[in-house]
Amino acid sequence: MLALLLLHACAGPGDTGAAPDTAAPDDTAAEPWTGPCPPGAVQIDTFCIDAWETTLTGDLGPADQGDTWPESATTAIAAPIEGVIPSVPLSWYQASAACSNAGKHLCTVTEWQEACGKTTLPWGEEPPAVEVCAIPAEDQTTEWTELQPTGSLPDCRSPEGVYDQIGNAWEWADAEATGPEGAPKAAKMGGAYYAGPGNANCVVGPFLDHPPEFSGTIAARCCVDAR
Repeated sequence: MLALLLLHACAGPGDTGAAPDTAAPDDTAAEPWTGPCPPGAVQIDTFCIDAWETTLTGDLGPADQGDTWPESATTAIAAPIEGVIPSVPLSWYQASAACSNAGKHLCTVTEWQEACGKTTLPWGEEPPAVEVCAIPAEDQTTEWTELQPTGSLPDCRSPEGVYDQIGNAWEWADAEATGPEGAPKAAKMGGAYYAGPGNANCVVGPFLDHPPEFSGTIAARCCVDAR
C-alpha cells in the first residue's frame, strides 16, 4: 500500500513549473452546438465531457491565484482537440479558469468518474496491454517516456468515446470542497504515462495532496451540462 501511495504522489519528470506549449486551437470552441453537447464533447447522462485532454491558448496568468481567485489574469481558453500534445503544466486555478473561459467548467470528481465508468477501467476489469494506454505495465516496465497526442491510442477510450482518461497526463478535477484555509481542494485523477498502474483507475479516490497552485504533468478536461 505504501508503495502504491508513493507512486500515486509522484509528480513526474515534467513537473518543472514551466509555461505550457500552448498550441493554437482550431475553431472547435467557437462552433455552434448542433446537438446536446458542444463540438469535441460526448454526452454522459445529463452532462457533456471533453473527448480529449484539453489544449489551451492564451495567457495562463499566475499559477497561484490565492484569495483573488477567480481573477481575470487567466485569459486562456480550453478546447478539446484531437491529435495534439495536451497542454501541461498548469495549475488547478488555471485549468478551472480556462474551462470557464470556454463556457464550461472543470469536470468534478463525480463527473470524471462517471465518464470513466463504474468498473476499474473504462472497458472493464481486465488490465490493458502496455501499448493500449500510456501507462506502465503491472511489472512497472514501460514503453512510454513522454506525453502522447490526444486520441492517438484508439483503444484507450470509454465506450462513449472519451479518450486517455487512463494514463498519458494526470487530469485536474474539481473536488467541490475547500481546505482549512479556504483554498480549493485540487483533485488529480487518472494517472500518467510515468505513474504506477494502480493510479490508472476509474474508481480510485482522487489524489488531493497537491495545492491548487501546483503545476506539473497535469492536463485538464472540461464539462458542461447537456442541452
